[in-house]
Amino acid sequence: MIYASTKLRESSGTKVFVDSSGRRKKILMMSGIAAATGALIYIGVIVSTFVQSESTDLPTRATVSATPR
Repeated sequence: MIYASTKLRESSGTKVFVDSSGRRKKILMMSGIAAATGALIYIGVIVSTFVQSESTDLPTRATVSATPR
């Protein structure tokens, strides 16, 4: 039978997730910067399509033209 302990046992009092080198922070920061850069590029593409669409002469309503048979 398996018994679950209700108390947490800390053997030496040291923390488990300590990154004294700063490598994890650097990786997270670089991936955040890459994600933000990608989002800014995507937003720029979307904005540029809206800006360019005003200069085209597309009708805003659908037109139906009859074709002779």
